[in-house]
Amino acid sequence: MPMTTPFCHYGEPTYLKTSWNDANPRRRFYGCSRYGSNGACNYFRWLDPTLDERMRNVVLNFHRRIRELEKRQNMKVSKFDRKMVSVIILGAIVFSLFWTGK
Repeated sequence: MPMTTPFCHYGEPTYLKTSWNDANPRRRFYGCSRYGSNGACNYFRWLDPTLDERMRNVVLNFHRRIRELEKRQNMKVSKFDRKMVSVIILGAIVFSLFWTGK
């Protein structure tokens, strides 16, 4: 049975969000759509149950590992981009020397 989206204290549909803090990693909750703006009603309701200590640590470790891998991958892409720019510049210099030499 599909769950219906709850309404906040203003009668507006809430947003489904995911917590990624250390106390509640990967735990989904409903919050007021005006959250963060002036006049938010502060409606809040957890969708997921609390994780036990072991599960919480497993999720946190996986999340940290994913962030490390993403950071490492971004560094590789950055190095690749720098090498590619160097090759293009070198190619342009060689081409211009060859072209002006004729």
